[in-house]
Amino acid sequence: MKNELFPNYKTIHRLILVMVALVVGLTIGLASVPVFAADEKIINKEKGNPVPENIGFMKNPPKELTEKFPMCDAFLNVEWINKEKKIGYSNYEVIIKGKKRMMWELVTLEGDRLFLGWDVYQYKRQGQLQEIFEMVKNGKVEGTRLVMILTYKGKSIEIHLRTPNDDDSLADHRCTVCVPYPDKKRVWIAEGKSIKQNYSAAQQKELFDRIEKAVGKPINLNDPVQKEWFESLYILDVNFDGKEDIVFKKSFFVTSHNMLYNVEHVYKYEDEYQFTFPPTGRTCHVKSRFFPLTTDGKNYYIDNQCNLTALTSKAEKE
Repeated sequence: MKNELFPNYKTIHRLILVMVALVVGLTIGLASVPVFAADEKIINKEKGNPVPENIGFMKNPPKELTEKFPMCDAFLNVEWINKEKKIGYSNYEVIIKGKKRMMWELVTLEGDRLFLGWDVYQYKRQGQLQEIFEMVKNGKVEGTRLVMILTYKGKSIEIHLRTPNDDDSLADHRCTVCVPYPDKKRVWIAEGKSIKQNYSAAQQKELFDRIEKAVGKPINLNDPVQKEWFESLYILDVNFDGKEDIVFKKSFFVTSHNMLYNVEHVYKYEDEYQFTFPPTGRTCHVKSRFFPLTTDGKNYYIDNQCNLTALTSKAEKE
């Protein structure tokens, strides 16, 4: 069994983002339009708004979302074209290498997993978006993991899932961005608040020392892969104990009794991973190469399979 603490970041991240997730999640596309300069100020500080502006974020999220999901700083707006077929539409912006690019995409819910990235830009450019929506509502939907085929009234079109970049971002990793499920009972954490964007140099140094201690071996921040991994970790309280935990895809560091613990993950077989959660020793298996983080407002889940909150909460007797 292979215990991976530092996977090939570029490879794993690219695979995760194909499905996708900030997120963390995050999906972008090649057929996009640059709309802002690289040096544009993303956060409107003079307005006192901690959430970067994004045309795709809900302007005034309903109470049913803000009260149920207080951990979310922003919600991506998805218009569900056909809830039965679980296909929606979203127009939003992605930051790629310092520039914002506009995206026009279909969103799908396959099983328990949300997918962004179904590129409909060319149809928007040709004024055919309404035709696409009509095909989704009334036509037949087929395809593969990477290609969606819509057929209606004898006409078929293909919509492709775009290949993401490694540094895509919805909010410059400055806040937690959530994508609600159609029933609004869960959200996908598409992007989180990264260490790099939210911690001062002193805070990063303190956290680095704690993480290195939890890992039990040196972490070389001169190594670009390990440095990027560390800076990309998300800040999130997954067990609701009031103390920040650190998560990112397969990496989880959880605070318990003021100690930071490294959650071990071991590859088993056929894309199955086993997670072991110290100090309790609880375990959970995830049958997936992808590890999107979701929440129902009371618990966090790894790919909707492992209850991360229950696994990291204090046991009755420790």
